[in-house]
Amino acid sequence: MKPRDLTAGFANGAESFDRLFAALWSPIGAATVKAAGLRPGAHVLDACCGSGASAIPAADRVAPHGTVDAVDLAEPLLHLGRARAAARGLGTVRFAPGDVLDWPAPRGGYDAVVCSLGIFFFPDMAAGTERLSRLLRPGGRLTATIWARGAVEPLPELIFRSVLPERPELAEASRPANPLEPIGTAESFRDWLTARSLSFVEVERYPLALPRDPDLLWSLVLGTAFRGLLDGLPAAAVERVRERFTASLLEGGRDPIDFSTLVGTGALRRVAPRRHAGGTRRFPTAIEPIGPMPHIS
Repeated sequence: MKPRDLTAGFANGAESFDRLFAALWSPIGAATVKAAGLRPGAHVLDACCGSGASAIPAADRVAPHGTVDAVDLAEPLLHLGRARAAARGLGTVRFAPGDVLDWPAPRGGYDAVVCSLGIFFFPDMAAGTERLSRLLRPGGRLTATIWARGAVEPLPELIFRSVLPERPELAEASRPANPLEPIGTAESFRDWLTARSLSFVEVERYPLALPRDPDLLWSLVLGTAFRGLLDGLPAAAVERVRERFTASLLEGGRDPIDFSTLVGTGALRRVAPRRHAGGTRRFPTAIEPIGPMPHIS
């Protein structure tokens, strides 16, 4: 599935996506913003902002003189985010349509970039994350949130098996590899972020679980990239998929579904100046890390 197809899934299912706001997206967004340690007056980019789960708390943190540029390709989600900001009287956040991989940095760079559950949608996750880091000022902080290893299981397999009778051709299709599998632990994610030219990297696991509520978790199917598996199916077929999904979900017992995340944050390294041996000229020669920014709870 191509990135633009993924975007269409989120856009077409915006209402279903937003049904999960209080139970799922909001606590994950709040954890992301807490880890970012945003200060009043900071200028922030919220990349892949969705309907405002991290942009709204970020705007609260940087008020009254800071700004949050909340950017996403899915315009229907941006409408929801704007409505939330307006209801709270937040003038510090601007929801803007755009591709964050083409988004320009402001003069001097952002103080912070946050990306909650977004980097694994980039065509090249490493290159995309490095592109976000280049939007920072020297010493600015990048905070990225991903699913922890084992999170969301067994939902992808349940959804696939539920769709298969309606789309038997999927049995022969190659299943895409999970890009998060190699970095799904705190240690591996820390190493991966360090390799993205970040220093003083910290990673924390935030546990979260949802009950096996068929209605709630069907909203996840309709409101995220899973929706692409249903595109083109007649309504009766979609209903059959839902019935199979519900039955499989309930057959799995009463254990909740794990939605734990890893939140990693690190400071952009800067070019360190060195005094010329013959005088006062200074020129960049090496990469030097800047110390961590204190977190404000």
